[in-house]
Amino acid sequence: MLCPIHSSTEFPKEVAQSEKQRKKRSRAREEPQVPSMSKTGQAMSQMWAWPSGSPCKWVLCCSALTTMEKEIISEFTKLTNVSISKTWSPAVTHVIASTDANGACKRTLKFLMGILDGKWILSIEWVKACMKAMGPVGEEKFEITVDVHGISGGPRSGRMRAINKEPKLFSNLRFYLSGGFMPAYKGYLQDLIASAGGTILQRKPLTRDQEKLIDNSTTLVTLIIYSLEVPEKLKASDAVFECRLAEAQALADACGAKVAANSWIIESIAASKLQPLSC
Repeated sequence: MLCPIHSSTEFPKEVAQSEKQRKKRSRAREEPQVPSMSKTGQAMSQMWAWPSGSPCKWVLCCSALTTMEKEIISEFTKLTNVSISKTWSPAVTHVIASTDANGACKRTLKFLMGILDGKWILSIEWVKACMKAMGPVGEEKFEITVDVHGISGGPRSGRMRAINKEPKLFSNLRFYLSGGFMPAYKGYLQDLIASAGGTILQRKPLTRDQEKLIDNSTTLVTLIIYSLEVPEKLKASDAVFECRLAEAQALADACGAKVAANSWIIESIAASKLQPLSC
């Protein structure tokens, strides 16, 4: 160890290394500094051009995006300063959904809600196109046309329904969810039904005789919905589904209603069109 007086003394082999370090530090001072990412982002955002100079009030909502797609969205928000909603909200203007090799997307709550509210439902390619153009590009070319279950045209049909101010998809229907639904999934369905303009019955519908006694006639069509879902710990059984269907059918016969599985609700929303009833 060197004493304080000779603390700056260096061994011969260290001189060359120190000299190199001093030269590196000298060159570093002479070389221009690379801008930070934040400064680069600010400069890029100044290059982004909104139509007429007025920012569009976009609110994006992402549906089942991959990690890479999420990174693209992150860069896009830095570039445009648009808002991102992590959960579904009526304020959402664009749903950005991940698609497979066939251009099909998954049926998420955000996707289905987007159809019901007539929002743009687009692939990540729209975001990429906007970033390349450094400004908004038309959405229609990038609108998703099919889901992974093969239902097509739902996003556009839902958007046209909203533009033309047509009645909500389930506006003339009322629903009673019979037994077999798990609480979380039941809430999921009720949210969709309400957003589609349907009426949710909290109690079993009255029988025909009861309605006659209280003069409670209605023009709404009543649907008894039974579940095709099973808890993860249980195995699917045809007998279970047959029992649920039989219970739903018995109730429907008593009150003059129709029967449908929960999948009918999802498929009708995905298509933005009431699907045929199998029962």
